Amino acid sequence: MANNPYSAAPSDLRPPFPPGPPCPAGPRGPAGPQGPPGPRGLPGSLNNTAISFAYAQLAHLLEQLIEYYPDTTLYVFLTSFTPWYITGLPYQLFASSEGTYGGVFVLNDGGVHYAIPLSAISALQFATGTAVYNPAITYLPKPDFPPGYDTNEITAIYDYVGTLTGDIEIDCGSHVYSTGPVYKNKYGLIVQADALGNDPAFIPVLNIRAIYPVTAAPFAAQSDTPNTKIQSKFDFGV
Repeated sequence: MANNPYSAAPSDLRPPFPPGPPCPAGPRGPAGPQGPPGPRGLPGSLNNTAISFAYAQLAHLLEQLIEYYPDTTLYVFLTSFTPWYITGLPYQLFASSEGTYGGVFVLNDGGVHYAIPLSAISALQFATGTAVYNPAITYLPKPDFPPGYDTNEITAIYDYVGTLTGDIEIDCGSHVYSTGPVYKNKYGLIVQADALGNDPAFIPVLNIRAIYPVTAAPFAAQSDTPNTKIQSKFDFGV
């Protein structure tokens, strides 16, 4: 029979066999050399925290008080027992070369400059009858705060104050309190004034000790008192 190149050999006519089971994995090879270090990441920052935002909100307000009330005597109430307030004209918000915003508020009292760290400020108010709230004042919008105690506290104060009506008392600092209706409720800052914005009091929330409705007559003014509605509860015996 002549050879037919297209005829199959007998072995090619057998049915295909199924594949066998896989072989077990071999031992792991040795670790390769360490690769080169990656690029340096961005530096960390606390500027997006709620507490940092509250200070930035205060700094933003102070810049505007300097701009809108440069010739009006301002009382800056402090967290300390003595001195518990300093007066002067809003003069400067001093920032360091590394700062993202000013950290020291400077008052000018007849050419004498008083520098006050923002963390020491419990309240601000102009001398009674000398200032009306300027509607041009703006506030920083709230960003998304990361979780943390400061976020819990600052957002809770904002939400709670939003539920209050009528006159309230805010204790802030060692012995400083402010009374009146809430004129502006902002994250990091509360403003008290009457409906016309007279005698605005600016209260940073970081040093607030208590908030409650006014249910009794205000404390009697002491003989050593500033010319503001913010007063001390202590009798200094003078």
